Amino acid sequence: MTSERGANTPGTTGAGQDLASLLGRFVAVFIDWAACTVLAIGLNWLDLVTADPFGQAVLRALLFAAYYAVALAFGTQTLGMRLMRIACVSADHGGPIGFPRALVRAVLLSLLIPALTALVHPYHRGLHDLAAGSVMLQVPAPAEKTRPGGR
Repeated sequence: MTSERGANTPGTTGAGQDLASLLGRFVAVFIDWAACTVLAIGLNWLDLVTADPFGQAVLRALLFAAYYAVALAFGTQTLGMRLMRIACVSADHGGPIGFPRALVRAVLLSLLIPALTALVHPYHRGLHDLAAGSVMLQVPAPAEKTRPGGR
């Protein structure tokens, strides 16, 4: 895996994809948080959960952690990551990180402070990435499909 600057990450050969940009990562988290907020508001509107502001805040955090953990346990992308064309993969083998590591990453990410530590890490890995052993990579653009006949 290589960084945007072309440098090797510690413990890798240097072959692979570029790291995801910080802006793309923050936009992806914002999209995922917004989706969980819309879901929480919908559940409140249907009178399925409390309307208490504190209860709503806790519900959003729980929805975010559960959604994030499940999405990254069985795949490498959330909705926000898919839209921003980035993926969260294991730093060891490049595949999904699994449920326990995804849950650790989701809980730490919901605290926001670990995400801000990515600003100072040389490879833009926050404490949530380091604790989960994950790395965020840029997903290559899909190749255009050509129709028979060259059109």
